[in-house]
Amino acid sequence: MKIIIVSDIHGNWPALRAVFEAEPTFDRILCLGDLVNYGPFPLECVDWAKEMVPVDWLIQGNHDKAVGVDGDPHCSPPYTRLAEETQVFTSRLLSQELKDFLARLKPSRTFQLEGAKCVACHASPIDPLYHYLPETAPASLWESEIIAAHQPDFLFLGHTHLPMKMHLRRTLVVNPGSVGQPKHGDPLAAYAVWENGEVGLRRVGYNVEETIRGFDGRGVESHVLNSLITVLRTGGELPSEQIHRTIEKAHHG
Repeated sequence: MKIIIVSDIHGNWPALRAVFEAEPTFDRILCLGDLVNYGPFPLECVDWAKEMVPVDWLIQGNHDKAVGVDGDPHCSPPYTRLAEETQVFTSRLLSQELKDFLARLKPSRTFQLEGAKCVACHASPIDPLYHYLPETAPASLWESEIIAAHQPDFLFLGHTHLPMKMHLRRTLVVNPGSVGQPKHGDPLAAYAVWENGEVGLRRVGYNVEETIRGFDGRGVESHVLNSLITVLRTGGELPSEQIHRTIEKAHHG
């Protein structure tokens, strides 16, 4: 059995399309959430998920919930303004039916896969929508999360946009990274493949400039657009002025 594992697509249709051009044959898709925000093609990405991914294998991300209920995705400070701006046009482009679809998704699932117990969540087992759990988190924190998940054979999660694969006792933890907004210093779309019990991390190039052209007519402020473009082209680097603006805002309350 071959399963394509994707996460954090963030409205980047060209990147998502490239993943499945690279992997034309598969049995199932596991999507770990965040179909929307940041990218210019939310409608295409939500339509794709609704058609291609069984709802039991489609996880709700914090941005999916925010768009679905017109709420706050609780982003890290440097990305707050970027999310606010893009959520405006994302909400405008999606029908109420599609927003309701996003709102009804669940942020975590448990399932069996070829006899193995699997837990899939967007962020972490304890806080499946919002907690950032990178590979560098303290071992004690990872232990708590694995226990909360009832020590599965496989734990699939996203949210950090950082690809990782590591063993914690009996559990293999897999984060496929981000398809649509990589933050590991490489603009290639990141994903993972499960094939006959083995999981591999993969990356594929896509037409970044096609994604950037998709922002035309979306009404995004120029400094926000500059930040979004820089992140896409660099694989996660924010412009220095965006970082300075975030620091100044924090200092002035």
